[in-house]
Amino acid sequence: VDDVLEVSRNEAGRQDLTLEPVSVTEAIVEACGMVLPLTRARATRVELPGHDHGTCSVRADRQRLGRALVHLLANAVQYTGAGGTVQVGCSHPAPDRLRLSIRDSGPGIPAEEQTRLFMPFDRLDAEQTGVKGAGMGLALSKSLIEAMGGTIGFQSAAGEGSTFWVELPRAKHATEGR
Repeated sequence: VDDVLEVSRNEAGRQDLTLEPVSVTEAIVEACGMVLPLTRARATRVELPGHDHGTCSVRADRQRLGRALVHLLANAVQYTGAGGTVQVGCSHPAPDRLRLSIRDSGPGIPAEEQTRLFMPFDRLDAEQTGVKGAGMGLALSKSLIEAMGGTIGFQSAAGEGSTFWVELPRAKHATEGR
């Protein structure tokens, strides 16, 4: 219910966001900590970025960014088979933007189903895969990221896994604006 209400508030432009510099490393570590029980239960390995992004920050609402990352990580873990791998990456597609990506080693998403992603309550073939949820995670993540001035997207092919990414404006320093 909270996810549905939050999407509705975002669509109506009534979301109160606190945009501030958020450390990318802290956001990733906190989100990974939230999905740790799920990764252990599914024997899934999460690989974090190879170099330190501790001094790199984005302008975002700390709580909402964390919520979106948790949804994306949980989906990646759930759709990756037992013993699979989820890789978290960070890149700079433009000087003023930062992209966080979450790549899974799952079955991928067939092209004919990709237009249904980010639709509330649409779980694609989750019933056949045993993945639990209400189908709100991607819709909420999209709503939250866009409300913060960011973009969200994915790349996927059947049999090759999926990569979901979030792109947000960069902040100069983690203490900027405080």
